[in-house]
Amino acid sequence: MQLYFQDCKVPAENVLGEIGKGHRIAFNILNIGRLKLCAAALGGAKKALTISTQYAVTREQFKQSIANFGAIKHKLAEMAIRIFVAESALYRTAKWIDEKEQELVTSGKPYAEALLGGAEEFAIECAILKVFGSEVLSFVVDEGVQIHGGNGFSGINRIYEGTNEINRLLILDMTLKRAMQGRLDLMAPAMAVQKELMSIPDFGAEDEEPFAKEKRLIANLKKAILMTAGAAVQKLMTKIDTEQEVLMNIADMAILTFNAESVLLRVMKIVDQQGEANSQAYLDIMRTFLYDAADGVNKSGKDAINAFAEGDEQRMILMGLKRFTKAEPFNSKEARRRIAAKMIAENKYSF
Repeated sequence: MQLYFQDCKVPAENVLGEIGKGHRIAFNILNIGRLKLCAAALGGAKKALTISTQYAVTREQFKQSIANFGAIKHKLAEMAIRIFVAESALYRTAKWIDEKEQELVTSGKPYAEALLGGAEEFAIECAILKVFGSEVLSFVVDEGVQIHGGNGFSGINRIYEGTNEINRLLILDMTLKRAMQGRLDLMAPAMAVQKELMSIPDFGAEDEEPFAKEKRLIANLKKAILMTAGAAVQKLMTKIDTEQEVLMNIADMAILTFNAESVLLRVMKIVDQQGEANSQAYLDIMRTFLYDAADGVNKSGKDAINAFAEGDEQRMILMGLKRFTKAEPFNSKEARRRIAAKMIAENKYSF
C-alpha cells in the first residue's frame, strides 16, 4: 500500500533541513547507510569466517583435518585479512564523522544538521567503505562455500545503497568536484609528484623509525593515484565522465590505498599498546594486505594508463607507476599460515 501527500501543509517546526534542499538530506542519509552497510557486512563476514574455521577444523580428508592443508590456511587467512582491514577503515571513518559532528554541534549547529554535515564531509570515505565492505562479505562467503564444498549463497550487499559500480564512479566524481570548489587541493600535490618523477629516487636511510617502510609505501601509493588521475584529467579533459573504465580503475586504486593506510594506523596503535612481540598476527595481516595492495594499485593504474596514454607519454607514466608501487619482498605464504593457525587454534575469527 502507498500513501501520497498532495498540498499537505507541514508545520515549520517539523520541516527537515531547508525547503527545496531535501535532496541533500537524502544524499547524506545514503552516506550513513553506506557506512552502516559496511558494518553489517562485516558482522556477517565474521560469522561466516567463524563457521568456515570450525568446519575446516572438524572436516577430515585423507585422515586429517582439512585445516592442515596449505590451500585452506590461505583461504582462512585471506578472509581474516580483508575483514580486519575493512573494519580498520570503518572505525577510522566513523571516528572522523563523530568528531565532525561534535565540531558542528559546538559551533551552534542543530544536532540533526550536524549529523548530516558529518556524513557529507566524509561522503567519499563512506562510498569506499560500502564498496570494500560489501565485496569483503561476498569474498568471505564465496571462499566459505569453497571450504564447505557445497551450499550456495546469493548476496545483495553489492546492490544496496547504490551499486558498487556507481559508488566507484562517485569516489572520483566527488573528489574532483571538491577540488573545483576549493575544498580540496589536488593541484599542488599533483605538481609535486610530477616534479618528483624527474628527480633521483630517494631510497631512504638505513636507520629508520618504526613502520617507516610501510608509511613510505602508503605515501607512494597516494602519489601513484595523483599521477594517474592527474594525467587522465589532463589527457581526457571534458571527456573523462564518459571514460567509466578509467574512473573505476582510479577508484580501485583509492579504495586499496585508503584501506591500506587504515589498517597500518590501526596496527601501529595495537603495537604501541601491546608491544611488537604480542602483535605478530596483526603485523602479518597489515603487511600482507600492503604487499598485495601495492600490486593491486599497480594493476589498476596500468589498466587506466594504457587506456588513455601511448608512446613516450605512456612509457614515462608507467615508469612512475612502477616506482611508486614497488613494495619490499615479503613472505606472504608464511604470514597467512600464522594468521590461519591463530584462528584454527581458537576455532573462530579472533582479531
